[in-house]
Amino acid sequence: MSRRKVSENHIRRRLADAQALCDENGASFTSLRREVFELLLRRGAPAKAYDLQADMIATGHRAAPTTVYRALEFLTEQGLVHRINALNAFVACSGDFRHHHHHAPLMLACSGCEKSIEISSPDVGETIRRALEPTGFHFQGNAMEIRGVCESCQEAAK
Repeated sequence: MSRRKVSENHIRRRLADAQALCDENGASFTSLRREVFELLLRRGAPAKAYDLQADMIATGHRAAPTTVYRALEFLTEQGLVHRINALNAFVACSGDFRHHHHHAPLMLACSGCEKSIEISSPDVGETIRRALEPTGFHFQGNAMEIRGVCESCQEAAK
């Protein structure tokens, strides 16, 4: 999967925000969880668990795939990371962590380059909640996915 350049300042800010959120939630942001989150931030793009494991090995840290998956599960539960089922990958949340529990981010996944774009809009989750209301189905606010083709891939296909 492709990578995008991410500034050190952005990474430091996101790590500090993640630590603050975990502290607020009484959750333990262990060094392993922090490392997995930082690797996702550095990639600036979706990554599979095995990609992250390879990144860890490249930096001299050993971790079993199950350990990486457990860290990703924790990060997802905290709202720091989104799982993109269409890509079988994970991506660091690009929005305000504290508001993801109030609305569902919309994840756009390109089937060409596997780029993802997060759209955070309270209106999306609210519209779905209203549509589901008559059915009695309770919307839990997880990320929703739309698979399609990004603008760059459309241009390249012309």
